Amino acid sequence: MVRNSVLCIMIFLCSKTLIGQIPTLNPFFFGKNSLVTNVVPSHLTSIGQFYADEEWNAGNIFLKNGDSLVAYYMRYDLVRNHLEVIIDTKIVALNGSFIDQFEWFSVQRLKPERFINKDHFHFTESEEIYGFSELLEDGEIKLLKSKVVFAPQRATSPTLVNSTDEKIQVIEKFFIEKEDVIYEVSGSKKKNLEILNSKELKEYIKGSNLHFTNENDLRRIIKFVNVDN
Repeated sequence: MVRNSVLCIMIFLCSKTLIGQIPTLNPFFFGKNSLVTNVVPSHLTSIGQFYADEEWNAGNIFLKNGDSLVAYYMRYDLVRNHLEVIIDTKIVALNGSFIDQFEWFSVQRLKPERFINKDHFHFTESEEIYGFSELLEDGEIKLLKSKVVFAPQRATSPTLVNSTDEKIQVIEKFFIEKEDVIYEVSGSKKKNLEILNSKELKEYIKGSNLHFTNENDLRRIIKFVNVDN
């Protein structure tokens, strides 16, 4: 079991050159050399501003080529779709296109948070989801959370839309995957109940005073449906 420790070294590099291959096992935790992966990260020229979690969390990275990078400190840049990873006291970027999924841990969480490449799911283009979605509940029916980054535009005239003064915003969207089909969790309780199609669910929600707009309630609802099925 990997225990979290405080890591205070954060060196920001300006070089655009590539570094060598990264060890599959992190010697910071394991104290020994190991095989290397063929995926090569790049030095960062700047640090991002919008993250799935601004804190550095220790976790594991599972690459599309089958390699696993164990016990690295990381954080996920929502805008650039890459992981900022601390390797040998340096912060480097690992492009999201190389990554199948990753998971991380912190003292605030009772279990790891797992993020899966959107390519595993059938999101439509209209849903504007890219990068990774957090798998909140797994099972026959899955519950996903995606953080969507957008810059709201403000109309200053009938023919001109000015967005230069607007700040980028991050909103959370929740999705249900059922039989390989993705449904966005709706503000309509009736519509959500129709998607989940559970005879016992309506009474369970009423008796437990649950709401589809609350993340913890949503997790309880999906757990109940998976057991009920």
